[in-house]
Amino acid sequence: MKRNTARNVSLGLLVLTMAFMACNKGETSAATEQQDSEVALTPVIAAEETTATAAVAAAAKVKSPVPGYGISYPYGVKNPRYAAGYHTGDDYASPTGTKVVAVLDGTIAWSNNNGGAYGRWIGLRASNGRDYVYCHLSVRSVSAGTKVVAGQKLGEVGATGNVTGPHLHFEDRPKGGGYGQVRKPSW
Repeated sequence: MKRNTARNVSLGLLVLTMAFMACNKGETSAATEQQDSEVALTPVIAAEETTATAAVAAAAKVKSPVPGYGISYPYGVKNPRYAAGYHTGDDYASPTGTKVVAVLDGTIAWSNNNGGAYGRWIGLRASNGRDYVYCHLSVRSVSAGTKVVAGQKLGEVGATGNVTGPHLHFEDRPKGGGYGQVRKPSW
């Protein structure tokens, strides 16, 4: 029994590793990206492996909206230059073109170039009932109404709107919340 459990967990880790690698390889077209994400989301496994794989997958979590990059300028820093009087999100400084991903499953509420000071932006209406706002993008890879899964590429880091350099400005708002209706980003 212990031997089968260990084997199932090992196989589950292998499936997750393969899915992670498929999601992170350079994509040459939207069709390839779609095929890879479908394969990564629907691995073919034996019935007895399903429980072990599900347990491992449940433990997986997107650590950052910009994989491989941490917060470079945090939420809440007081600054009179901001209309709210403080920094309303977390910034993730990274090179232009760096992949930006969904932090949770959800639906894209908006995706346009009309963010004003936020430049090109995307709003993810997540499965937890919150809106996550991705700002200053160079590329938007999803459109309004698109259903996404955690870890799926939404766009690329840029320097659009009012910025001093390329980064993702990432906000956590209540559903339908506007500027300044934010909390420290968490998911």
